Amino acid sequence: MDVLTDLLQRSRARGAAFSHSTARGEWGVRFPAGAKLAIHGLLGGEAFAWTDGPGRSRHVLPGDIVLVRGPSEQFMAHAPGADVITFVGHPSSGPPGGARRMVFGTGSGNPTTFFCGAYTFEGDLCAGLLAGLPDLTVVRPRAGSSLRATLDVFACELLRDAPGQQALLDSLLDVILVQALREQLTADVQAAPAWFRAMDDPTVGAALRAVHAAPARAWTVADLAAEASLSRATFARRFTALLGVAPLTYVTDWRMALAREQLRDGDAGLAAVARSLGYASEFSFAAAFKRHHGMAPGRWRAAATPA
Repeated sequence: MDVLTDLLQRSRARGAAFSHSTARGEWGVRFPAGAKLAIHGLLGGEAFAWTDGPGRSRHVLPGDIVLVRGPSEQFMAHAPGADVITFVGHPSSGPPGGARRMVFGTGSGNPTTFFCGAYTFEGDLCAGLLAGLPDLTVVRPRAGSSLRATLDVFACELLRDAPGQQALLDSLLDVILVQALREQLTADVQAAPAWFRAMDDPTVGAALRAVHAAPARAWTVADLAAEASLSRATFARRFTALLGVAPLTYVTDWRMALAREQLRDGDAGLAAVARSLGYASEFSFAAAFKRHHGMAPGRWRAAATPA
């Protein structure tokens, strides 16, 4: 299993809702802060987007995807520094409710059309997923890319009123997230998280996929080196150079991340959590967790669980 798939699935990333907007003439909107990841896709016309001042705005053209890593307040307008109004009912400000249709601006002329989505994530695994994104980035899909094809289908479906439309749009929004993340991380690989860069390595990438496919296995450096088809010493050096941590440290860190998710989200006993992660007993798991976090798992669960 590749790391991007594992993080997306375990973070339960879902497009909570979205809006479809049309703007004419002079217009500007302020989107509320809050969503861990917001997405804006330009379907027609042009716009400018920014989070930290119009002087740092980005020009957005048809087919572009704007990704905004939360919780930043964000803006879109016909020109940098334009007057803005608050986007009431933006997906990040309320529960899922299907596509909302919005109209902005004054005047005539060719409209600017765009959709906006807000993604929800559960737990803290999304931190590693979003770490390679700047506060705001514009993804410009390559000609012939799968993202461009998905956007074409999405745009056509927005204009229809057919049975099953909402389910299809929800699914397509999730597809757009995966494809946009993949395109952005690939385009700026030096800024991408270490795990993404390592996935491209034919040897270390194989070991990473093995760990994420079977995190409970009692991995040794020799086992991981065999997955990578390298000697132990060569593999350990290469893994550490790419990931910044030793192989078994990575395995432990990932198990502890999974432990936190189980402790936060479920009511499974410590023995069950320990078994799911490959620990011989509740006591060995508790000792490993305390070494890693500085407190016992039961105490950590109590602190992390809302009253």
